[in-house]
Amino acid sequence: MGKFVLLFIVVVGLGTFFWTSESFKVGEEQAGSDAEHRRPWIDPVGKLHVMGLVLNESTVRDAEIALRSRSDAAIFMYPKASEDGHQNFQLKLEAYFPSIADHSKIMLVLNVAETLLEQMRQRGTSPRIYPNGVARVNLSNEDILSVKKLVVKELRLVPSVQLDVAMLETRFGKPDNVRSEADGSVHYLYPLMGLDAWIKPEDKDILTFSLPQAQQ
Repeated sequence: MGKFVLLFIVVVGLGTFFWTSESFKVGEEQAGSDAEHRRPWIDPVGKLHVMGLVLNESTVRDAEIALRSRSDAAIFMYPKASEDGHQNFQLKLEAYFPSIADHSKIMLVLNVAETLLEQMRQRGTSPRIYPNGVARVNLSNEDILSVKKLVVKELRLVPSVQLDVAMLETRFGKPDNVRSEADGSVHYLYPLMGLDAWIKPEDKDILTFSLPQAQQ
C-alpha cells in the first residue's frame, strides 16, 4: 500500500512539472493544443511568448484569460541601500495569480512609469512589512481597475515541484552563464530567451522570464 501511494505521488508530481516546465522551449512555432500554446518561444521580431503571454505586449487582463485565474495586484517596496548608506526602496507593481490549476505560483511585474507608480503608492492603503524587509501596499479602488490594462514586462514562475540542473538542461539546454549565491543557491542564465532559472536548495525555485537580450 505504501509503495502504491509513493508511486502515485511521483506520477502526479511528474505530471505537474510537465505543465509548468516541460512546456518551456524556444524557437518552436505556436501550436494548437493548450500545453503547446504555453511553451516559451521567440517570434520573428524577437518577442518572447510564455504561458500564452507576450512580454511587453500582453496586459494583466490578457493574463487572467490565458491563466484562467483572477489576479491580485499590489505595490511592493524592495529595500535597497543607497550610496550615502541610507535605506531606500525600489517600487514594483506586481500581479499575483493564486489559483493556478497545478498549484504553481505566477507573479507578473507590470510596466508603469515611476511617477505614476509613486502616485499609486500614495493612494494605496494597508501597508504591510514582511520579515525580509519587503513592504506591500494595497491599491486604491480606482487603481485596481486601471491595472487590468497595464502591460506585463516580466513573468516569475514558482513551480510546484523542486527543479534540478538535469531538468533545466533537458528543457532549455545548457545555460550561457551560471552564478552562485552565498546561500548555496544558483542562477542558471539564458539571456537569449530572457530566462533566469534560480534553484534554491532550501527554498522554492524561481523561473524568471524577462525581455530577451536582443530586445534590451
